[in-house]
Amino acid sequence: MAKITIEINDTLDERVQQAIEAVKEELAIYADDNGKDEFPDIGTLDYSGAVHEAVDGAVPIYTKEIEDTWYLHKDKLIEAYENAGVGENPMENNGMAAIYYYIQEQVYEWYADNAEECWNVIAQRAGE
Repeated sequence: MAKITIEINDTLDERVQQAIEAVKEELAIYADDNGKDEFPDIGTLDYSGAVHEAVDGAVPIYTKEIEDTWYLHKDKLIEAYENAGVGENPMENNGMAAIYYYIQEQVYEWYADNAEECWNVIAQRAGE
């Protein structure tokens, strides 16, 4: 029996961070456009669709990367898809939908836990 060694690039965490960085940038833009007095909830920040675009832009588009992501993170992706409550097939759109919902879930968690602190830094820098 032959053994085969494969190498897989795990890009999911990098893609989540990419989306979070884009949301941070959008938070700074929002502050410049609307003032720094009131911290926006994520729905307000996404009024223009910027959060959706950040998440969507972080989803891999190449089949190999999607398949690798599924191989490494299948359970998390299925859970995120089920948590979204959008359908019955986590492999919808070649599995990209579940990856989208996973990244979105992570971005929303980051926003709930860290965005207000980020907002305060933005407001403080503006006051300097």
